[in-house]
Amino acid sequence: MKVADPLTPRLALRLFGPFEARVGDNALPPLRTRRGEWLLALLALRPGQEGERGWLAGTLWPESGEAQALTNLRVSLTDLRHALGAAAGCLRAPSPRRLALDLAVVDVDLLTFDAAITRGDAGSLRHAVDLYRGPLLEGCAEAWAFQERQARGTAGHGADRRR
Repeated sequence: MKVADPLTPRLALRLFGPFEARVGDNALPPLRTRRGEWLLALLALRPGQEGERGWLAGTLWPESGEAQALTNLRVSLTDLRHALGAAAGCLRAPSPRRLALDLAVVDVDLLTFDAAITRGDAGSLRHAVDLYRGPLLEGCAEAWAFQERQARGTAGHGADRRR
């Protein structure tokens, strides 16, 4: 298991409610477009998985042709890495065609929430309630965000029916 360097600031992502990213104690500096934030969110929503660049580009720029979407992804990645500064290492490229978010150095409220719900004890459930600030990626009107909200809502309702 990879150990985080204690001198490297951690990236914290809040996906419940409006998207929020912090590097250490500071808010992520403004990016050229929101798509850099959405890229972080997409990678965080798939913990432990690598995102294929073509899929990421097509998801984030569905109105663009493949070549333009991939160019947009490269530009957005450069902008994002610059904004992340010392925490830029959290964005990994395990191969030329794949990207991943290194969760050893990133805190994601959604993943902490899921772990607390899974534990299920009273303290963990209180912590999960504290983490919930509103709908997943509130304010993001992208089709993929709507699908993620629907999938999480459906999964939650399925768990309720099994009780």
